[in-house]
Amino acid sequence: MKVTLFNKTLIAAITCLVAVTSCSKQNDLLDPISQQETLKNEQSTLKKLTTFYTIDFEGIGSSYMAGNTSYGDNAYSSWGGTQIAPYVHSPSNLRFAVKGAGGGTPVEFWDGGFVVSNWNYKSNISGTSGDWWYSYLNQCSVYSGTHGANNGGSGGSSNFAVMFGYVDAANSSFATRPTLNFTSGSSGIIEGMEICLSSYTYGVIMNGNTFGSGTATPLSNIAGGTGYLKLQAYGFNGASATNGGAPVEIYVARYNNFLPVAGPLTSWTYFDLSALGNVTRVEFNFVGNDTGSFGLNTPAYICMDNVEVTQ
Repeated sequence: MKVTLFNKTLIAAITCLVAVTSCSKQNDLLDPISQQETLKNEQSTLKKLTTFYTIDFEGIGSSYMAGNTSYGDNAYSSWGGTQIAPYVHSPSNLRFAVKGAGGGTPVEFWDGGFVVSNWNYKSNISGTSGDWWYSYLNQCSVYSGTHGANNGGSGGSSNFAVMFGYVDAANSSFATRPTLNFTSGSSGIIEGMEICLSSYTYGVIMNGNTFGSGTATPLSNIAGGTGYLKLQAYGFNGASATNGGAPVEIYVARYNNFLPVAGPLTSWTYFDLSALGNVTRVEFNFVGNDTGSFGLNTPAYICMDNVEVTQ
């Protein structure tokens, strides 16, 4: 069993509760009313530590979904209808949205952020050819499940979130890291989530392509067979960084002398974020070594499902 920060805190709280209860019984100096108040306070603290949510994105309205095509047309201002709405999970108040969403102006998914999707095209569909399935035109598909069956979520579920965005030296003057944030003054521990590569990112890792900021190379061909792409997560509580300002990270693909030693992640894999502690927001970033004059060449997308929150 994975022992997360939540589990450790819960174990510690239970231990303290048992210890306090035991000591109360043995301490003749505490009157019965004081003992009852102590026990009630400890039970109240324990109750606060055991509110746990798993966000699986199932059963949500179509207005929150990347619609029309697997490009996610409704996540752009060129869409003729109503744009995709930010998804805020209730009751945790964790918000998944395209950058700038909710401000009353049109948003563009190319600026970064999150959309909820159920697309899972893993090869070309009718009317497409070439590298369509691993281009931005299929950016809202996850490389999981049965091709086109809308069952690419974790465990064969339908829905998941797609995240896009990164910051490096080439774009730092205008780009920001995609951010998950709690609304309404809330905070919590984002224990972790399951992640899987998008079809776009997986296809480019394997085959390269000429879309994006430059010409991407298959990662197995980078730097003598040492290509990699990793996902990072930084925690913040208000203006203060958590975890000493250090990110937690996971390789979504890493090669060593043409041998894949991590991924590419084409099955849902747990990404543990518990070390970030209690946060008001988490900022994500991608780091890789297929880069050019315009920055990262490998598409900076990841899919996520079953996001675990403790409050």
